[in-house]
Amino acid sequence: MRPYNTVSTYYVDKNAPRDMTGQSPTSKPNGDGPFASIESALVAVAELRRSGVDQPVTIRLLPGEYEFAKPLTIGPDVTNITIESYSACEKAVISGGKKIVGFKADTFNGVPCLSAEIGDTVVTDLYVCGERAKKTRYPAEGEERLKMTGFENPAPALFAPSKWLSGDPAALSCISPEHMKDAVISFNHYWIDEHSPVEDYDAESGRITLRYPSRFNLTTNFGFIVENIPEAFNNPGEAYYDRPAGKLYYIPRDGETADNIEAHIPCTGELVNIKGTSDKHVRNIRIRGLKIAYTSSNYVSGVGVHGEDNGKFASDGQAVSNCTGTINFEYADNCAVAKCEIVNYGLYGVNIGKGSSEIRIARDRFYDGGAGGVRINGASAAEIDADPAKCGDVTHDNGVCDCVINHCGRVYMAGCGVLVMNSYNNRIAHNDIGDLFYTGVSCGWVWGYSKSITRDNLILKNHIHDLGQGVLSDMGGVYLLGAQPGTVVANNIIHGIKSHDYGGWALYTDEGSGYVTLENNICYDCNDNCYHQHYGRMNTVRNNIFAYAGGQLCRVSRFEQHLSIIFEQNIMYTDGCPVYGIQDRHFEESTIACGRNLIWGENAAPVMMHKGDEDRDLCLADFQAHGLEQDSILADPKFADPKNRDFTLACDSPAWEMGFAPIDVSDVGPREM
Repeated sequence: MRPYNTVSTYYVDKNAPRDMTGQSPTSKPNGDGPFASIESALVAVAELRRSGVDQPVTIRLLPGEYEFAKPLTIGPDVTNITIESYSACEKAVISGGKKIVGFKADTFNGVPCLSAEIGDTVVTDLYVCGERAKKTRYPAEGEERLKMTGFENPAPALFAPSKWLSGDPAALSCISPEHMKDAVISFNHYWIDEHSPVEDYDAESGRITLRYPSRFNLTTNFGFIVENIPEAFNNPGEAYYDRPAGKLYYIPRDGETADNIEAHIPCTGELVNIKGTSDKHVRNIRIRGLKIAYTSSNYVSGVGVHGEDNGKFASDGQAVSNCTGTINFEYADNCAVAKCEIVNYGLYGVNIGKGSSEIRIARDRFYDGGAGGVRINGASAAEIDADPAKCGDVTHDNGVCDCVINHCGRVYMAGCGVLVMNSYNNRIAHNDIGDLFYTGVSCGWVWGYSKSITRDNLILKNHIHDLGQGVLSDMGGVYLLGAQPGTVVANNIIHGIKSHDYGGWALYTDEGSGYVTLENNICYDCNDNCYHQHYGRMNTVRNNIFAYAGGQLCRVSRFEQHLSIIFEQNIMYTDGCPVYGIQDRHFEESTIACGRNLIWGENAAPVMMHKGDEDRDLCLADFQAHGLEQDSILADPKFADPKNRDFTLACDSPAWEMGFAPIDVSDVGPREM
């Protein structure tokens, strides 16, 4: 047998009958052969480290599905390893799911379907042939939601939770009161979606008592749906778990049969935990070239929107901000998840938690996430001020680059593509982020002008698109919150932002955003504004292209007695919407500075702003009379084909004469390697 100090590679084969030396991918007469589990390989690495053997070790997984009913944990006794697939052509699968077998043709509620006996297996999610099965819902998708006719707390304040709501008893009469015991009530309002199992139901009055109260106030303008009821079982791709019978029913999609479907029920929400301690970090762990899949969306919010512990609710206050991920880092340094497929998962794909730095998330594909793609969060400034020992919980210098984050928010619609809360010196670059119901990249976690640890983050060359989809409100392609000096948002292409009621914005500097540079971005096709600032200070918006907005191209919502924002050297291209939205009464003492912009109306002379108190449209001369838009011009920028969203500037564009810098979009989004 080779001495341990020559080991550089361990092999794992899930089909191996027993653990061997781990030093060969195949069994040999001399006793060499693979380990039978990843855990055995990690134990072997820990033994090497304890004996003083420190060279890098690779753990190579032969093809197959490695199932975990609880998270695979890597602690600080394991260092400097790479876990990867043995075959470049076939990714090994790290699975948090139980494979369901024994499907047969059946009929349920008169609907032809497939069924399988699963006993008392807890069903939070079902993944079939790489896609998430839908939960039954009433009313059906595309139909009007049920109206709320009453609720517990009529207070107008935002944080006014209700433990019960009521609907029209006649509209709910199609649902058996017995079946309501296993139902979930879901409703969207503002920027969150809320979900709660039913605690009690009174069919006569239509009152539904929620197990978890709503996070925000309810009004009769909101609608709700009832999920997980057998009465609504009738559409391909839907599943229903008959808990009393221990039976799972599924309506197959085209091409799916009892013989060919591959179905998984997740057993765990967290699948890989790379966690050290405050005094002993995990270091140099790399996960590469794997498929990581089938985790649970089971989650209950138990933290206030600002971090306080104030009970359980049907939703987090924003962005599903307090949940964990399929892969979690805590007190970890210099680690990576690269070239992996993170798919069919329950909450965030990757969670970079407290005390972590130099974590690289690179060239990964995130698909079918219950919440978002990547969550990054460490100790806040307030936490450190209260307890200086928490300086070790700061999270910084991480990267999310060249990833595809698509088709997420499939359970919790408020999930973000990338969520950066209390963290600094991060780089979010060259990603494709799309097909979400909320924000693409969210950065910052302090409301107003309180002290923040967030700063120096770079959000560069991302393609962010098709967000909101008319479901939630108050979102941005890039959303910024609180003061964050040194943060730069540059060279992104952002388009297709559609909110439900309000707030379909490409660039959004929310409460207290300050000292941010937003430049060289191309933003278009937003149903509200291409740029919106709630309130903030000293932000610079420079050398961007803003075009085709449903509201105004750019809006500043709150007047403050300081310089709020500078707009300069932008191209403002409107097909009829006003260029600016500014509070009427403060137009003359505007909180903005603007100049050297190129402004053009596609169909007519552009309206700079509608002044509601005088019911008149302002032109460029009106702005210039008040000291705004000095050195700005009205001129056709000469885009190549704006109707088809080609904003390439002609060689003789007047933009060049006023110093507009070329915006290089040749490598926006993931780079080929």
